[in-house]
Amino acid sequence: MTAETSDRHPRVLGGRYRLVEHIDRGGAADVWRARDERLDREVAVKILGAEADEAFRERFTQEARRAASVTHPNVVTVFDEGQDGPDAFMVMELVRGRTLREVIAERGPLPPHEAARIVAQVGAALDAAHGAGVLHLDVKPANVILSESGIAKLADFGVATAAHGEAERELVGTARYVAPERIEGQAPTPRSDVYGLGLVAYELLAGRPAFQGVDTDDLLRLRLEGAAPTLRAARIGISPELDRVVAKALEREPRDRYATAGQFASAFRAAAERGDATATLGVAPAPLPGARRGLALPRLDSTLAILAIVLVLLGVVALFLSFGSAPPPAATARPTATAAAAGNTPNVVGQRLDRAIKTLRGAGFGVVAWDVAQGATGKACDVARQEPAAGTPFGRGQRATIFYVPGKDCDEDDD
Repeated sequence: MTAETSDRHPRVLGGRYRLVEHIDRGGAADVWRARDERLDREVAVKILGAEADEAFRERFTQEARRAASVTHPNVVTVFDEGQDGPDAFMVMELVRGRTLREVIAERGPLPPHEAARIVAQVGAALDAAHGAGVLHLDVKPANVILSESGIAKLADFGVATAAHGEAERELVGTARYVAPERIEGQAPTPRSDVYGLGLVAYELLAGRPAFQGVDTDDLLRLRLEGAAPTLRAARIGISPELDRVVAKALEREPRDRYATAGQFASAFRAAAERGDATATLGVAPAPLPGARRGLALPRLDSTLAILAIVLVLLGVVALFLSFGSAPPPAATARPTATAAAAGNTPNVVGQRLDRAIKTLRGAGFGVVAWDVAQGATGKACDVARQEPAAGTPFGRGQRATIFYVPGKDCDEDDD
């Protein structure tokens, strides 16, 4: 028996949960919107199909039990778990919103004060999990849902392990976000989750992962051979203090990181509140939602402020000196380097998302954003639409956006 439904004969799991709409698929599990007919409320149901092996089924059951042991407003609540024929299922709180991965793909880098608010909520969720003796071990943007009301909810405890039980040294999780000590086979600790939250904070501020390789071995090697890229090299205006706070969360040795996720979140918020006049290198900053209209000078680092004033003064002087003397004709006809065309846009429709991103970046696009193609059908993670369209001329450094068929961790080939 499958998880599919029809308008006439919707499936009811355990005689109680009526499947309504398919939401997502990842690995061997499907997520559905359903109605709990006993309590008359909407829920989310994750279904593990009969094709899953015994080890995966055991991990699925552990996820349900461990997640259910963590009660916190910033953790997706698990209500129930059970078996229906060959399928195991888990019943969870239905959170209407988007994952942080989708938010970053659409909006790019977030203002530091907004990132700090999200980090504080996820940090509180992790502290609650650690207090209950549970390590998450797969903290990443795809596993944090931002509700329509702005509440961050930590989800997917599928890799979680008991913090006070037998040390689990099997490397399970997402290579882009796994802590260095776990790559070396050491036992995980709460500081392993601090590392994951540090990578989430980096991505919220930079608009891209700290480690951007596509090959799994490369991703793991980068973690062991060097420090995470500095935020100040990825985004203009990041204060040295905020850079230091994130760098401490991403220290190679667990003992050098913050002891708890809450400590990191507090330090992050304190540093973020001291100013957030930031811009991504190579990308125009997005306007802040709800910003007041009018003339206002942004707060900048002192060095940037001095440079900006000098440039403005030089520009004014040059403008006045130019009156009365026309520029040579060649100066007005010479094209700028930034306007040089890079070529025609390659066709990535039908490619897997991670491959399409690599193709467009290799062609010369400066920023490649991606988002879910609403209503699209086809193979999960394949590109359904692209902007600009294939064959369209583009300039080097231009932004491209690709829309893909929903799936789990489509921008990674390491799950």
